[in-house]
Order: sequence, then structure tokens, then C-alpha cells
Amino acid sequence: MIEMVAVTPFLLLLLLGVSELSNALVHYNTLNKSVREAVREVSRTALLGTTGTMLLTNELKAEGANLVVYGNVAGTGQPRLPGLLRSHVSVTAAGNNLVLVQANYPYTPMFGPILRTFGYGDDPASIGITLTASTVMRAL
Repeated sequence: MIEMVAVTPFLLLLLLGVSELSNALVHYNTLNKSVREAVREVSRTALLGTTGTMLLTNELKAEGANLVVYGNVAGTGQPRLPGLLRSHVSVTAAGNNLVLVQANYPYTPMFGPILRTFGYGDDPASIGITLTASTVMRAL
């Protein structure tokens, strides 16, 4: 019984840590796949015919941001990740007909509100991290 009392807190802490890490990895994977999908679509439509010139319009940038956040160019539905906004996404021209899509997602831990007083203050967002995903692709 004494051994159980001594070991249980460490096992629970280990379980919470593994759960939090796996949740963060799932969010990072979703963000990374969303960015890749968006850069693929934007680079496919950014080239002006057979001229070899890339034109990255504001409408195309908005469609790329919508693809990252919502999974469709119209920007309808629920965000793929909780708290992900279009303002977290940037679609830019990287020169030489390259398209760069970058997203900075403020990941908030799922146990943050529960474990607020774990030495990190009262704000659960302060113990969060920023997940960054970026992809570059040549306009096709």
C-alpha cells in the first residue's frame, strides 16, 4: 500500500505527459498537412497560363489561408484546429516562381486549465507553445 501511494503520482504525471505530447503531435501533423495542401493548391493556380509568370492575388492568398484553416477555399465550416485563425496563416511569393505558405498555431495544452498552478502562473495560454509549419513549392 505504501509503495502504491509513493508511485501513483509519478505514474499519473507520466500518463498526463504522454497524453499531452501525443495531442500536440496530432495538432502539429494536422497543421503540417493543411499547409502542404494549401501550398499545392495555390502553386497550381498561381501561374498565368504558359507565360511562366506567377501572379499571387489577394483572392488567391485568402483561398490559401482558408484551405489551411477550414479545409476548403470558401472558408466555411469549423476550423481544423481549435483556435486556428486566418490571421495565423501567411501566403507569400518567395521569388523565382515559388509560393510560401506558413502557419503559426498557438497550441494550448489540453490539461492547461486543470493544472494552472503547476508553477507557470494562472494563465493556461502562457504554458502553451507555438507550432510552426511552412512549405515552399514552385508554381506549376
